Amino acid sequence: MNDYMSSAHSAYDDDAQVAKWLQQIVHIPQRDRIDSSSTIKSSSEHLNTLELLTQSDYHLPFYQQLPDFVMALLQNDSQVELQYAPLLYHLAGCRECHSAYLDLYDAMSTAIQPQGQRSLLGQGTRTLAATPHRMLAHLCQSLISQAEAILRQARHERANYDASARSLLQLAIQISAHISQSTVRRQALQDLVRVATLFDGHTAPDEASPDVYAYTPAVTGTGHMRRGRTTRRSETTIQRGQEDLPALQLQSHSLEGSIVQKGQTLELHLHDLAETLRGRVVLISILLGSLIEPIRWHGGNPRAIRSTNPVDAHGVLITPLGQTDLHIENNEERNLLEAIFLLLEVRALD
Repeated sequence: MNDYMSSAHSAYDDDAQVAKWLQQIVHIPQRDRIDSSSTIKSSSEHLNTLELLTQSDYHLPFYQQLPDFVMALLQNDSQVELQYAPLLYHLAGCRECHSAYLDLYDAMSTAIQPQGQRSLLGQGTRTLAATPHRMLAHLCQSLISQAEAILRQARHERANYDASARSLLQLAIQISAHISQSTVRRQALQDLVRVATLFDGHTAPDEASPDVYAYTPAVTGTGHMRRGRTTRRSETTIQRGQEDLPALQLQSHSLEGSIVQKGQTLELHLHDLAETLRGRVVLISILLGSLIEPIRWHGGNPRAIRSTNPVDAHGVLITPLGQTDLHIENNEERNLLEAIFLLLEVRALD
């Protein structure tokens, strides 16, 4: 009997030591664990894996399930507990993923089940138009953040998750088109260009280079100030002869330009370009042009559009960018085009 009790007590001590060691591994920061002993140093690869599973800001297998999980909850799916049991267990212990779940649930529940009476006008733009714009902006930000997490996870694993990340960014752009308030829409997409540079090894735009002109859409709409004057809706058209042409206004520091629509053709108009560009053909790059493709780009590559003619002696450039079935005069389609042209770069063609 004494031998049995001694053996049981010894086993209990062993289990307690193992439990204590596991607790230390989970809670001690990675750098402290690596420096604590040579034995732990030799196992750093395994600890890095554990670090990713327990303390990382993103956990791809679970993070990707969140939109479907939230949708199942909103649709009262009776099998949700069984189908998403591992995810539920993970959310109970992961603060980052649980916070992402709460954000997505709030945004998607408001988007899908908005409060108040709503006319039965079918799906699409009418449905999203009934959703509070700041809630749509929050949903866009969550989608962009999730895309960034996926791309960084892919870099960590040396894998290719571009398709998943691209679909999230496309959804963010499409949802943002239903936000009529320009400042809220800009806030919704504020990280879009930065995250898009993570695709295919693209580098961030070199805005400091004197040889690169980086244009962005100018803020329009009644009451918004731009360069000390009020910009009104009437300024979104360009007078040419007897016709008013719908256009998107562009700005690059002190320079201005526009994208004019003639039928299905989008035409770039730039003014006051530097002396170094005059008489030269330029290369035009639309960073987000390949992310979502309602435009048939001139030359086929939106990141390398060659102007059809050189900059003239007065610093003016007029050249086609491509063709589209979208219409700038339609508010939501205009917003979609603005998102596509969030960054347009012009440089001399070597």
